[in-house]
Amino acid sequence: MIQRRQNERRVLAIDPSTRGFGFAVLEGSLRLIDRGTRSARAKEENKNRQCLEKVEELIDIYAPDVVALEKCDVRSSRRCARVRRLIEAIVMLAAERKIRVRRISRRQVQAAFAESGASTQHEIAAVIARRFPELAPHLPPVRKAWMAEHHAERVFGAVGMAFLSTKRD
Repeated sequence: MIQRRQNERRVLAIDPSTRGFGFAVLEGSLRLIDRGTRSARAKEENKNRQCLEKVEELIDIYAPDVVALEKCDVRSSRRCARVRRLIEAIVMLAAERKIRVRRISRRQVQAAFAESGASTQHEIAAVIARRFPELAPHLPPVRKAWMAEHHAERVFGAVGMAFLSTKRD
């Protein structure tokens, strides 16, 4: 387990994708502990099991106070059924470990970063890169309609959710 600062909420945010997930660990709103992606290369039916094992490893390493996930039960969510099942499985894992879960919709992320003048996914990532300069070299290029999503976008999505989750309710 990674040592933590006293009185700081540690958040593990998970942002699943079709290829695995991006994650970020924040302590307070200013200290980025770790971030990255984890891939799941199994067949469709085994991807969730692989991802869940990797999430469990992250929980063991970082001992978060909160797990932040996308709120995908809203009408505007475009997540596929497999990713929705993965998110629900992570919620159950966190409950078993007695870790609080914070679900954040994409609209909440957009509203939070609108104050900085960011409305698109890339603009939000750029704001995050300015707040956490160690992420700047990993800022994905502006995505064109014909381009696949860059794997680093999941990391920036996770950092955005983690940042919102560091606020005390």
